[in-house]
Amino acid sequence: MRKSSIAAAALSMAMLGGCSNFLDAPKAVNDPNNPTGASRDQLFTGVQANVFGNEEGPVAMIICEWMQQCGGMNGRFVASQGTYVIDATTFDIPFDNIFNGGGLIGIRAVEASADADNDKLYKGIAEVYEAMDIGFAADVWGDVPYADAVGSNPTPEFEPQMQVYTDLLALLDKAIADMGGGGAGPGAHDLIYGGSPAKWIEAAHTLKARIYLHQVEKLGVSQYTSALAEARKGISVAANDWKTAHTGATSERNMWAQFQNSSFGLDLVAGSVLADIMKAQNDPRLPDYFAKNAAGGFGGFDVSTGNTAAAQVSQIVGSGRTNDATFSQPIITFDETQLIIAEAAFQTNDKAGATTALNAVRARYGKPAIASPTLNDIMTEKYIALFQNPEVWNDYKRTCLPVLKPAAGKTRIPGRLFYGATEEQTNPHTPGSGAQNLFAVRNANDPAGCQ
Repeated sequence: MRKSSIAAAALSMAMLGGCSNFLDAPKAVNDPNNPTGASRDQLFTGVQANVFGNEEGPVAMIICEWMQQCGGMNGRFVASQGTYVIDATTFDIPFDNIFNGGGLIGIRAVEASADADNDKLYKGIAEVYEAMDIGFAADVWGDVPYADAVGSNPTPEFEPQMQVYTDLLALLDKAIADMGGGGAGPGAHDLIYGGSPAKWIEAAHTLKARIYLHQVEKLGVSQYTSALAEARKGISVAANDWKTAHTGATSERNMWAQFQNSSFGLDLVAGSVLADIMKAQNDPRLPDYFAKNAAGGFGGFDVSTGNTAAAQVSQIVGSGRTNDATFSQPIITFDETQLIIAEAAFQTNDKAGATTALNAVRARYGKPAIASPTLNDIMTEKYIALFQNPEVWNDYKRTCLPVLKPAAGKTRIPGRLFYGATEEQTNPHTPGSGAQNLFAVRNANDPAGCQ
């Protein structure tokens, strides 16, 4: 795991986009495992790009399919993955990317360099990236190497998922304190907030709120209280959204746009559940998410039946997002923060607070207020807002909303992925594929499936 380099992240993105990616940039190709061969800013560029890859890459695409925001057609790999046909090789590179030179190794090098210069702001921002990187891994795979993942041990133990979450909450507390401790920070090398401590602190609070939500099913309603407190200190305006950064250059385009304009682009289409919900609500984001179908309207592929007529299905290619190669993918946003507040307030009997937060989001899109919302109203609004965002899978596993039917011939939607094949082959602590039945084995924070 530690012998891999940032080039592995490039391979992962090439798998999705079929072309080169922003890790080919000159600032990212120096040896990222050796701070003497790469500056802190160069390392940080690679870290940012790698996290963008996590949020936009192959894992995000399969989550979009499994959550039926997207659909897979035409009988090739996209269609197979949409019906849960995967193995340990499917996401080998994404698992490695959590730890390689753009992942935890690179992040720790940035932190060490910032420490050496007593740049608290830079270190705190890097710590938020560490929480984002390892939190993504824990959400998807459950138990993961963390405490001993960077160092001299070539076969680190897998830390229990719930312990990882505890560690990350403490790390984010430290990051918030560090970001208020002064220092020059990354400045213009920060592609998200330009080094603004106030914006990063808000994002860290929203990220903490997410983690508390991820613990609800295991630890109970007290986690909603904690999530609510953090979200109220989280992203306060849409201008402070954490979004990926892209240009129109071939190596720097939005990865969803790259994939949609590849030879596999027409295989990944609208999912029927999201398309139908948005049509029923006359949601103005429909043309941003999907192109019109052959009949001149919007529709999606129904994976639960597997036989939707092609003329009824909207492509993703040709949508507002896909037509813009520079589109900045939302990662953590004001909308999500308000909908965390709505869910947590609702579940702690503050119905007025839940109503206010939900309708603040609906008003942004010209949708009528809901006077007495249900949990389904809140989670459905979040399901729309989190199109193409891996976080939607965590919401579904926690609430089972909106109601989804498994793919045709299957009885359950998986709740996790296989570990990477390389990790399984080289680290004896990795559970074998035979012990990772996607339909029976669940992560610790998600003990019960929805079907």
